Amino acid sequence: MRRKIDGYLDEWAGSASGSPVLLRGARRVGKTFAVKRLGNERFGPERFVYCDFQADLQRLNQVFDGPTDIERIVDGLALLSGKRIDRRETLIAFDEVQLCEKALNSLRFFAESGYRVIATGSQLGLTLKDRTLPFPSDVQHRYLRPLDFEEFLWAVGEERMAEGIRNAFEKRGKFLLHEEALALYRQYVIVGGMPGAVLPFAAERDLGEVRARQAEILETYTADIALYAPTAESVRVQAVWRSIPKQIARETSGKFRYADVAKGGREKQYRTPLAWLEAAELVLLTEQTNETQAPLVARGEGSFFKVYLSDVGLLYKQLELDSSVYLRDELREVLSARFRGALAENYVEQSLVANGLRPFYWVPKAGTPAEVEFVLQDGLGQIVPIEVKSGKNVSATSLKRYQEKSGAPTAVRIYEKDFGQEGGILSVPLYAAFCLSGDALLGL
Repeated sequence: MRRKIDGYLDEWAGSASGSPVLLRGARRVGKTFAVKRLGNERFGPERFVYCDFQADLQRLNQVFDGPTDIERIVDGLALLSGKRIDRRETLIAFDEVQLCEKALNSLRFFAESGYRVIATGSQLGLTLKDRTLPFPSDVQHRYLRPLDFEEFLWAVGEERMAEGIRNAFEKRGKFLLHEEALALYRQYVIVGGMPGAVLPFAAERDLGEVRARQAEILETYTADIALYAPTAESVRVQAVWRSIPKQIARETSGKFRYADVAKGGREKQYRTPLAWLEAAELVLLTEQTNETQAPLVARGEGSFFKVYLSDVGLLYKQLELDSSVYLRDELREVLSARFRGALAENYVEQSLVANGLRPFYWVPKAGTPAEVEFVLQDGLGQIVPIEVKSGKNVSATSLKRYQEKSGAPTAVRIYEKDFGQEGGILSVPLYAAFCLSGDALLGL
């Protein structure tokens, strides 16, 4: 399964830099797959030493027990793996390194050693919150998230369509396969970007198996909450986790409400459990801003925000709707506009975050119910407002109002219509949200 992280990892493998890479991300997003691909394809099986801290924790703990002497550690890993380890010629991989504090800390000592080391970590900051050793420095941090829509297209054999969408975005021209791309976007909303769900869809277009895989992933996350969340907070973390899909889909404002977690719920009860879910990278928070000029800052020091799931497919699964409801035109139109819009928002949030962007959402300080779903600032401090709608016939009242207030030369409207530009508003079809990178914002 081709991933965008592969290009970065291949470049790192061929560079002279010796800094270890720490590949971070939620459980089940494909970190192990990416590392194994790198090791087997770029280095070869005999020059790839894979250390699985989940499967072999006891013996690996013995390797790292004692003084942090790199040569002693390398000798131990060579003995366990039965392979010779040569500087720069061998890739050493630490999978789920957070399970061994000394192994995680050792990454900083590998930085100048000449050995090529890559590690993966899930829930860093949660499993190691009581650590006694410092978090490693001189390490390149990279994040892996669920497949975005472009990666999904690669996985299902639609590489040319993905390329065509990028070309249409760059040229601001109509896309010949617009309806076909919309149909694939709707399938992505159901399947999402978790590799375990994408694989059966790519192989057989089996939505039943997709749902089964998603259910298993959600059960894994629930088990992780019980295992890793503080004992005193576990029940509240579960309550917040269960409430999020309903909060996203409700008809009223999408702002997260503690009272919707439990009757009478208050911030002091549920802010820490929500922070736990964010640190575990199971949810994405987008803060509210009232600003129309850079720098954008959060209202109330971040106390007003929306919460999205890290994967839109898992969101759809948790709402327990049959796949056909969203895929068939006559059934999809029965769904509320707010619900369809919430799915689109979650999808766009996921796309923007995957591109390394930090979106806010905007409401005026007082007076009107206007809202702009996402506002960003580019590297030059220019504001870019983004409106997201699920249909084709939409107005842009709030978007235009924000554009006037901010002086933004270009605003973006993401919805079901084809590419176009009129009156300072760039129309981008939903399936092209992955094109909105930091570089693309500078070029608007």
